[in-house]
Amino acid sequence: MLEEKITSEVLSGNPLGDPVTRDVNIIEINPKPRSPVLIGLAGFTGSGRSFLNRSFTALDFISALKDIEQKRMDHGFILVLPDVMTGLYGNQYLNSTAVGDYEDYIVKEIVRFVRERYGERAMALFGKSSGGFGSYTLAVRHPDIFSGFIDVSGDSCFEYEYIPDFPDAYKEIHKYGIYRWYEEIHRKLSLQNQDIKVANIVAMSAFYSPDSGSPMGISFPFDLETGEFNESIWSRWLRFDPARNIDEYMDVLKDMAIFLQAGIRDEFHADIGIGVMHRKLERENVVHFYELYDSGHFGIDYFYLKSMPLLLELIEQ
Repeated sequence: MLEEKITSEVLSGNPLGDPVTRDVNIIEINPKPRSPVLIGLAGFTGSGRSFLNRSFTALDFISALKDIEQKRMDHGFILVLPDVMTGLYGNQYLNSTAVGDYEDYIVKEIVRFVRERYGERAMALFGKSSGGFGSYTLAVRHPDIFSGFIDVSGDSCFEYEYIPDFPDAYKEIHKYGIYRWYEEIHRKLSLQNQDIKVANIVAMSAFYSPDSGSPMGISFPFDLETGEFNESIWSRWLRFDPARNIDEYMDVLKDMAIFLQAGIRDEFHADIGIGVMHRKLERENVVHFYELYDSGHFGIDYFYLKSMPLLLELIEQ
């Protein structure tokens, strides 16, 4: 494994004061002159190095990679795992005036880094949860760069994933105010599940509905004083919902390698949205891989055992 550093221009002066110089972890598996590159996008609370974490209760990503390496021994591939952590504990890989231009960071700076290092190669994206959302979203928005994606339990059907956490987020932010909440959560030495639920809604709001005229540059889909649901802000969120916007991208999806995977016991019900995406693709006769597993949202790196070798085979030039 190699580790490089990139000093980003597009993240310079980002509103949260997050680091501009970022680590990029690289794993080269028997690379050949035309071996594909896969960019891994981490899920919420994770970053590039999260892919390298070892597990003794489930097949971790590194262990899965060894199996995939055997299947690709004669062809090879390259993984690029960028650091994408923010002060809101996660990333949706969109440009946001409240967080920073992370879409540009991936599609301009990380892609440029890959091309300068390895030359022109086929590229695709993969990730789970927020990383799955980012993989789908960046692929369909930039089909000139990416030939496909693996979306594992990515955010979709937003009403099922996010709305259940709105009441807790409202109460916590109403109690402290957004600025004090941000200060308090960063004082904690250990975040509990409740903290992460609230941070997730704050982060989603920062990426889906940034507003330079609001405190911390964030508009919420509920009134911070009364808790009243805000339909106009919610409608801004829904424009990013893959289960809804996939209809707009059918033309580009027909030329992509598409992999959709989820567990039927997903704690955030990502399997519902992944299923909606699958059925819409099916109705339009768009070739894709779709599979559900008897799993939840966590400990599911073994999903890649099937999808990653197939993706690499499809995009290899």
